[in-house]
Amino acid sequence: MHDVTTPDFARIAQDLQIRKVQVESVVQLLDQGNTVPFITRYRKERTGGLNEEVLRQIQTRIGLMRQLADRKQTILKSIEAQGKLTDELRAAILAAETPKRLEDLYLPYKPKKRTLATIAREKGLEPLALAIRSADPAVANLDEVLAGMVAPEKELNTPADVLAGAQHILAEQIAETADIRAAVRTILWDSGRLATGKKENLGDNEGLEYKDYFQFTEPIRQIPPHRILAINRGEKEGPLKARLEWNTEAVQQALFSGLHGRPPLLPLADHPHAAFLKTVAEDALNRLLLPSLEREVRRELTERAENHAVSVFARNLRSLLLQPPLHGKRVLAIDPGFRTGCKIAALDEHGNLLEDGVIFPHPPQNKKAEAKVKLEEMARRHQLNVVAIGNGTACRETEEIVANLIADLEKRRTGTQVEPSAICHQPSAISSAPPPAPASMPQAEELKQRDGMLPTPEVGAPAPRAPEPAAAP
Repeated sequence: MHDVTTPDFARIAQDLQIRKVQVESVVQLLDQGNTVPFITRYRKERTGGLNEEVLRQIQTRIGLMRQLADRKQTILKSIEAQGKLTDELRAAILAAETPKRLEDLYLPYKPKKRTLATIAREKGLEPLALAIRSADPAVANLDEVLAGMVAPEKELNTPADVLAGAQHILAEQIAETADIRAAVRTILWDSGRLATGKKENLGDNEGLEYKDYFQFTEPIRQIPPHRILAINRGEKEGPLKARLEWNTEAVQQALFSGLHGRPPLLPLADHPHAAFLKTVAEDALNRLLLPSLEREVRRELTERAENHAVSVFARNLRSLLLQPPLHGKRVLAIDPGFRTGCKIAALDEHGNLLEDGVIFPHPPQNKKAEAKVKLEEMARRHQLNVVAIGNGTACRETEEIVANLIADLEKRRTGTQVEPSAICHQPSAISSAPPPAPASMPQAEELKQRDGMLPTPEVGAPAPRAPEPAAAP
């Protein structure tokens, strides 16, 4: 058996169709603190020329395998401390290949809050429950046994109270059996449907943005990520209620009679207490197992949807950042705004700041003519070729002013040819806010001082020191 603490390099190599030695080299480089871009560019001879995508897949797989190995060690120590670790259980834990399987195995031994089963165990009913499930001859006459275990001091006032306690213990055991959880989970994913509806107390004109989900149902394996996020949002905001529907007959069949040629998970044929155990199993399903798995399914659907949304945002950002640059163009950049004005800047072919300022063509100042004059002067003074307008507030109004200015320049044939272009302003707006931003473009401060854009020193403030005279050669 593979060492629980060592990732299976051969498995990764097989899945990625590469050599095991390549995986080992990549893991060694990553463990030394090297980044994936660095390894891709400068350690090709060590990795056999693996590209960045494969390297990241190896990095992800190794991380998940190590997390699983660490979790196995934690679980083994926890169960061993309880004195319940058997050789069979140890082997099953070490052989677990997924976190779900591992957590299913650990669930019966996982410290939990005080449950109905815990209370029943405290009353000493666990031996009775185990005897009933194993068809122990000692409980063949169950009614007589139950009557003999009545104990008012333990709040076991009637035989029915004793039997209910045994039922709680057995129901928890069934709900926490790893094979049963795995089988029911598969049925839920294969047959489950997510159904949504309108909340009963919702008014006729409320929540109409979610009207498409007032009578909606779709298989959980087919529902797209954006609908999952919309349903979650509708539940959180209040208009929607959602539930999972599944094939209950398949679950019952898998438990009691077998499904798809497999033996039943709870064989009750010829069991002397079959009727009672069937009631216990139904209680385990409806009260414990299915609600737990429903929460698990909803959580997994949400995680998948959120991960998909992140990947979409990443692709969009990548496309935005990889837009072709304006080689050899001088740019007039405008960050539009109403009350605070439009910030303008002239940039040369290399992105260096030539001049900046503020114009107020929109309400409340409405200095449109003055703004057009200033834009034309800046464009002619620096021979600007392209106008880049941020696509934020007042974008359309600013674009109209620029279009009129370009039309006027064409009519007058001034020789200045300017092309308008709308750009996404969010990245630049964000990057301009942090403290390091002014330091990245010190010439902007000099221009502002020269043009009177910075506030004058307060009265009483020390005057700026004159520069020291240069030393004589």
